[in-house]
Amino acid sequence: MSWLNEKIAEKWRKEGKRYAQSVNDFVRRSIAGEVPDESKLANDGRAEFSAEVWDMVKKGNVQNDLHRLRKELPAATWPFNETFQSSMQAVRVAGYLDNDTVVFNSGFLTDKGCVYTGDHEHVRSFPQYQFAGQSPDGEQYALAGTEGIRVITQPDRHLEGKEVAMFRWDDIQSAIHQALPRIESLADCEYPERTLEGLIPFDRGQALIILSHYGIYLVEHGKVSPMHPDPAEVEEHELEDTQISMGHAAVSQDGRWIAFGSQVSDHMLLDRERHHTYALYPESSYPHHAVFTRDHQYVWFNACHFYNGVTMQVNLDEVEGNESKEDWPMMDESARVYAAVEIPQGMVLGDAYGYLKCVDKKGQEVWRHFVGSTIYSLAISPDQSKLAVGTYGGMVHILNLHSDRMDDYSIGTGTLRELERFVVWRGEEPLRW
Repeated sequence: MSWLNEKIAEKWRKEGKRYAQSVNDFVRRSIAGEVPDESKLANDGRAEFSAEVWDMVKKGNVQNDLHRLRKELPAATWPFNETFQSSMQAVRVAGYLDNDTVVFNSGFLTDKGCVYTGDHEHVRSFPQYQFAGQSPDGEQYALAGTEGIRVITQPDRHLEGKEVAMFRWDDIQSAIHQALPRIESLADCEYPERTLEGLIPFDRGQALIILSHYGIYLVEHGKVSPMHPDPAEVEEHELEDTQISMGHAAVSQDGRWIAFGSQVSDHMLLDRERHHTYALYPESSYPHHAVFTRDHQYVWFNACHFYNGVTMQVNLDEVEGNESKEDWPMMDESARVYAAVEIPQGMVLGDAYGYLKCVDKKGQEVWRHFVGSTIYSLAISPDQSKLAVGTYGGMVHILNLHSDRMDDYSIGTGTLRELERFVVWRGEEPLRW
């Protein structure tokens, strides 16, 4: 008996194509300077039968009929948002192992954290690890478990590789406790691996940034240094704990610079060569994200206000003596950025509304593409042909950056075409679509 209900599949395709065409027409007219009537945009009717479609997606996976599944039921996110909201969760893409295999994880801040690898044949789960992070050059991966954080170099799709460092939680927590003896911090967490929001190994795996709900820490040369909140600020403001909101961190490819911050800070920039930390005033309310260009000449800082934000570009050669400068170039003045990655055309910003926006070196928009849910993470393949997008909708989208045209079911102004996606929902086995 076939898993496919052809009548519903036809309705799904027809409505998906109509909705995408309607929105794309609205976007094009808006960009052209018109003011189209948004009230005339009809709702996406696929939501009405999304439960039946999801059942077919699961059955198509059981029968490994993925080619037919994607052809008959083009993948989507938006129609599922209402019915399956409680199943959706944030998915962070750590990076690519090769041009076809991505590493990602889900279940943050819970006891259900898990690391996965996904390719065009399988999704593999590694429950012994709760979090994964990649080095700026893509060579090392940090894998966090109950004992500590392993750093391995050039792992395969089974996450087997040469171990170059092991940072044990006992040692990390002991060092943090010495630096912050009278305040609740990561040192006091029974399950520190469940507090992680980012891991960045660098210096060939011998150094590590730990981004936790309980602060940001630098591990290097056998030392653990609290970066944010700064111990001096903790003492000055008599803080009760080191919990932060909107914490973020990035490391330049040469390892010299570390950008970091949170909702209550400025844009912070550490020059490891000069041993100096700069504080740059944000252009919007709350620092939210930071990313370095591949040539480690610039850092882009985003600050948000509700679902919008402003992104500025800082020239690293000019930062000394210019901490109070207020006219850094504005690269984008609309997006609350959750993730960013550089591609040959420019910087891709992933925003709160579920849009990818490519911005060139002059701050001009190149293209935009809608994935259907708030974007949480981005990674580019080694050959720069594919973009992996992790979302709060519990999905990893694999997009072809070299496609000559967008498919009929996508929303955007570019030519990106989705190749496949991985779905990781609460209470469900990982699925391919």
